[in-house]
Amino acid sequence: MGMKFDGKFTVTSSAADAYTFLANPEKFAPCLPTFDSIKVTGPKTSLVGVRIGVGKIRGTTRIALELDDAGAPDCAAYVGKGSVMGGAFNFTTEFKLQASDVGTVVHWKGDLSMFGKLVALAGGLIRPLAKKDIDRLIAALQAQLSPEPA
Repeated sequence: MGMKFDGKFTVTSSAADAYTFLANPEKFAPCLPTFDSIKVTGPKTSLVGVRIGVGKIRGTTRIALELDDAGAPDCAAYVGKGSVMGGAFNFTTEFKLQASDVGTVVHWKGDLSMFGKLVALAGGLIRPLAKKDIDRLIAALQAQLSPEPA
């Protein structure tokens, strides 16, 4: 099962500050709606724990996350993979940054591939839940990158 998502949002942070935040998994990962933990395993790699829930199927998984900073400082991208409940998933996500009059426009896209038992059991529920979690992630990123003036 493959899913693609994309969109854009505007933040008040500069493009440089937005990149610094998005390219740091220790800052970025806690914005994930089901974030559980993070362990940095290398200069560009981390293990991120997230809680998974689809209907009555619940669990926690670890995502092997790798920063691809080839587009720095205009683009922060990640590649990730993991397994959960007899299934596996791979994803890529990318944040392209464009300076604007009010801060930065963040163009984002993500590609998720899932396969295995979880897809067979809960296939039709996965896309709406993924969309809901992505919306929550984007809202959290906007809040972090557009702090209230002191």
